Amino acid sequence: MKKYLKSASVLLLILVMTFTMVACKKPPMLTQDDIDKAIEEGEPEGEITFTYSPAATSADYKQAADKFVTAFEQKYTNVTVERDYTATSDNRIASADIGDVFYFAETQTYKYAVQDRALIPLDGFITKFGISQNDVYSGIYRLGLVNGRLYFVPRDYNQIVLIYNKSAITEAGLNAEIRPEWTWEEFQDICERLYDPEGEDYYPLNLNLTYSPVYVPFFEAYASRDAWCNTTEKKITFIDENGDILRAIGEALDMARKYYVMIPSVNESADDIAGREYIFKTDVYPTIQATGKQFDNRDVDWDIINMPLFQNPSFGCGASGVGVFARTQNVTAAAALALFFLTPEGQRAFNSGTGGSVPLLKSLDDEGYDAWKYPDDPAWSGKNWDAFVYLADTASTPGQVNCRMPIDVAEAIEADIRNILSRDLAGTESYQDGFRELETRCNEIWSLLTV
Repeated sequence: MKKYLKSASVLLLILVMTFTMVACKKPPMLTQDDIDKAIEEGEPEGEITFTYSPAATSADYKQAADKFVTAFEQKYTNVTVERDYTATSDNRIASADIGDVFYFAETQTYKYAVQDRALIPLDGFITKFGISQNDVYSGIYRLGLVNGRLYFVPRDYNQIVLIYNKSAITEAGLNAEIRPEWTWEEFQDICERLYDPEGEDYYPLNLNLTYSPVYVPFFEAYASRDAWCNTTEKKITFIDENGDILRAIGEALDMARKYYVMIPSVNESADDIAGREYIFKTDVYPTIQATGKQFDNRDVDWDIINMPLFQNPSFGCGASGVGVFARTQNVTAAAALALFFLTPEGQRAFNSGTGGSVPLLKSLDDEGYDAWKYPDDPAWSGKNWDAFVYLADTASTPGQVNCRMPIDVAEAIEADIRNILSRDLAGTESYQDGFRELETRCNEIWSLLTV
């Protein structure tokens, strides 16, 4: 009896080990030779899986994804796409239980591409699939670059703008001064004129200066675009010889000291701001609908305007999007699906309904494509939607610090910027000293990283 029990136990152990080995076996990682061969010889065909988690969160997002996939299958008739509308996670990627093409936020690009080696570079497929890189807004394309290679494909375009209380502006007689060409200096003057120390209704500007796509353009306002973050030398610079990199930050803090500006989580409890409403507020397209409806519900006229122009115009941009899994077994079809987001057909399909956003192609704006501008809503169609693409090709800059440097360095900046601004306004430490310490810490972190 013991002999049989022992044999059965051994057999069970073998079966468990065999099942575990089969279950845990992952497809091999693609080599550069595999990718090069697909670029040279591959044709989009066969089956692939598209993991797109936003589609599980709302019917609108599902509609956008469905339209996109349908348009892709109509163009590439030999490819069948399985729609996996479930969440992307690190565990799924690690276990290779993820689609050939999968969704993620742009802030994860460096991690997935470099640290996890979970993505393949797609720039080699650009010409193969007839993608016009010059048609893509430059800042949003650069968002997906890591070490000069394209690992992330944005699905849309988002640029920081200002939503504003037009009723208050009309009452102040300043409508003519709210125009796309306005400068940062002119905007500071407008805020000063709007501030009434004796009033109780409004403060001029709600400026989310602790949000990366807002504060990054302030670093670039008076300095060259790469002066503060040099990826070649692996160096962060906040304290430069002429003080250019932090000059706009200092000007914003001066405005906050005069109560022209409220910085959320920094000075929102200040006596001359608390209880008042903003006139201008930094915002993005995905949340503009909710903000606009709040104004509508109060019968307050509102509109949108681009951020004022710095000496070096710079608008923080961002987007979530997709990449191709480094263990895909159908790299050509997967690359075609991911890069379909950079085509007019893909952008029209994805952004044609309520689940879409702002298209990322210059050509669609040039031809007057307006599905995202609420053309069927009489009250909203006249809003200044062009603010979301104003100077998008020349002034857009990758807004998330995670997209411009290793995550450990970016996290150091994100963790401390609120404290730096708060200490300056509280009078306990100047912003210059705070950023000087942060610069040293960032460069120490970067110098120790091996990837």
